[in-house]
Amino acid sequence: MGTSKAFIFSLDSFVAFVLTVAALYSLLFFATVPSAYYTSLMQANYLAKDTLLTLATTIVVDGAPHCPESSVGETYLSCILAGSGDAGPEINDDAARNYIGSEKSSSFKEGVYNPSALIPAQFGYKLEYMHFNEDELGEISFDESDWVEIYNTADDRKSANKKEYHKLKAAAHALYFGHEEGPEGADENPLHYLTCGGDYTICAWPEPFVYYGGDDEYEENQDIIGDAYSYIVRLTVYT
Repeated sequence: MGTSKAFIFSLDSFVAFVLTVAALYSLLFFATVPSAYYTSLMQANYLAKDTLLTLATTIVVDGAPHCPESSVGETYLSCILAGSGDAGPEINDDAARNYIGSEKSSSFKEGVYNPSALIPAQFGYKLEYMHFNEDELGEISFDESDWVEIYNTADDRKSANKKEYHKLKAAAHALYFGHEEGPEGADENPLHYLTCGGDYTICAWPEPFVYYGGDDEYEENQDIIGDAYSYIVRLTVYT
C-alpha cells in the first residue's frame, strides 16, 4: 500500500514538473519571437534612412546615366522624381531601379548581391508621396490625405530586388522641394531667384509685393518667386 502511494505521488510530481517546464518554455518562446527579426528590422530601417538621405544630398553630375540633362546640378532624388503637377510626381523608373537597387542582367539576376546597390537585392522597396488637398489660398488640409505609390520593385519586372513582402518593413521620410520652371536670370543661384548676383540688379522686394500669378500689373514679380512645389516622400524597405 505504501509503495502504491509513493508511486502515485512520484507520478504526480513528474507530470507537474513536465507541465511547468512546458509552460515556461511556451512563455519564453512567445516572448522572444519578435526579437528574432529585430536585427533585420534595424537593418531595413537604416537602409531606408541612409538611402533617402543619400539621394536627397548627392548632386547629379553631367553625363550621369538614367538622368535627363535638366537634372544636372540637382539631387538624385530630383532625377528619380522626374516631374511634377497636379497628379503628383512622375517617377523615372530607370533611375529608381538603378540608383536605389539593381537591374536584372546576365550578372545580376533576381536576388543576386550587387555591391553598388544602395539597397541589396534581398530587400524590396517602394516609393510613395503624400497626396493632400490645397485650397485657393494655399491652405493645406490633411483630412483626406493618403499615400500614393509611384514605384515598387514588386511591379518592376526589370528589377533584381525582392518582389514580395513577407515578414517586416521599415520606412523613412523626406520633404522634397522643387521648381516646375526656373525663372529667367540668376542661374548661379540654386533657388533661381533674381538677386543682386543675377542678370538684373534687384536688391530689395518690389512694392507692392505680388505673388506669382497675381495682378498682371506686377507680372515681372513672377521671375522672383517662381512656381515651386513640395512633396512628402516615403521610402519603404521590406523583406
